[in-house]
Amino acid sequence: MSRYSVTIDGHEFDIEMEYRSDHMVATVNGRERLVRVHKLQETRALLVIDHLSHEVDIQATGDGGRKIVFMQGTEIPVAIEDYNLAQMRKAAGIGSEEEVDTVFVAPMPGLIVEIKVAPGDTVTAGQPLVVVEAMKMENILKAKGTATVKAVRIAAGQSVEKGEPLIEFE
Repeated sequence: MSRYSVTIDGHEFDIEMEYRSDHMVATVNGRERLVRVHKLQETRALLVIDHLSHEVDIQATGDGGRKIVFMQGTEIPVAIEDYNLAQMRKAAGIGSEEEVDTVFVAPMPGLIVEIKVAPGDTVTAGQPLVVVEAMKMENILKAKGTATVKAVRIAAGQSVEKGEPLIEFE
């Protein structure tokens, strides 16, 4: 059995995973859930949780256990950490708040539908920044932490490529 501390949009979850022959049992904050994973492509999967299906695209950020999960047109930042390590970090008073890069880049190619921030705005973790249409789905890109918007480098209706700068933070 594996145990993790998972942080999603600033909310922390204690998750224990028990792997069985054809499925997993995930105990999330004390509540059991039946989980099946069907891999669709390299980063895409169909998750069946308690008989409800969710198609997800999971992108590694290159920063340890941090991932970006795209689900139902929404970008969800997820941090996964070994449970015992997370408890030791907390006991030592070491924070886990995500560092915010000075430049927020497009995680995928697409069309800018809406910009939800302006220069001078202060944003917090999980706050929507930009709506990007990609593969006929609207994806809400959210802030990874607290920062102040220095510049918006894109406009509604503009096409962007993966890795293209969208917003600059102070």
